[in-house]
Amino acid sequence: MNAMLAITFLFAFGLAIGSFLNVVIFRYTPEKRLLDKKALGGRSRCPYCGHVLGVGELVPIVSFLIQKGRCRICGHRLSLQYPLVELAGAAIFAFLPLFLNSAYGMSNAVFFTASAPLWYYGLVAAWVLAFLAWVTVIAIDLRHYVIPNELNAFLLFLGTVITALLAIHVQSIFPFRTSFIRNYVLLFSFSNGVLLNHILGMLFGGVFFALLVALSRGRGMGVGDVKLMLASGLILGWPDIALSTAISFVLGGLFGGLLILIKQKTMKDMIPFAPFLVLGFFLTVFFGFAIVKGYFGLFGL
Repeated sequence: MNAMLAITFLFAFGLAIGSFLNVVIFRYTPEKRLLDKKALGGRSRCPYCGHVLGVGELVPIVSFLIQKGRCRICGHRLSLQYPLVELAGAAIFAFLPLFLNSAYGMSNAVFFTASAPLWYYGLVAAWVLAFLAWVTVIAIDLRHYVIPNELNAFLLFLGTVITALLAIHVQSIFPFRTSFIRNYVLLFSFSNGVLLNHILGMLFGGVFFALLVALSRGRGMGVGDVKLMLASGLILGWPDIALSTAISFVLGGLFGGLLILIKQKTMKDMIPFAPFLVLGFFLTVFFGFAIVKGYFGLFGL
């Protein structure tokens, strides 16, 4: 398949998946299951006036732009979450595979040809699903201050798949490319083994955040954050999960400090932390090597 045609198809498909994620996110309530059949059934409606949306109003991105971000009937401004999640889904499907081709030392064209090994398709698919799950985590935590157990369980499953595929096929991947900080992994890792590093990542994420919850008596963050870090630690492995944790604390501290400075929040107010954790995951995956290289560059190393 022509690479440009494949990217276009994946982008359009990702928009549709993002639209479905919006349905899941907006219809989710903490008292029910994430994929509750009753909640997900039925026609889509305006959340303000109840207007049943027509086919033309369900086209991802396009309908939002044509209607200028407002309901066609009541004129109420719609949430920016609609286009943002749709675009996130499109970007994940269209561009994450290309990034992974480069990250793992594969040809940029291999993912779109029959020459790509079956296991690699499975690895890319697992990463795509993990990113979609992380995007869903951000949106739900911002809305409800909770992370559904189903999402954390799904991420744990994906972490098992990613770890197994990397461990089994490590010889097919460029040296040091099982970590997103590449050769710098030698400075921080206790082992060269993929399996052990991913298990260590899971233990670090789970134990470290469990201690934070215990020490703060649940005021700093919740058990859902612990589960998220445990599952995501298995996905990213050690030491990538440590870098993502450091990034998330920096981002969370800066954002929280800014909100307090402009008097939008006080020290006693809750701020959902999962979005900062996920941003840490994203930045580690895409820029982990550059961040670590830049840090050591400050010291001439």
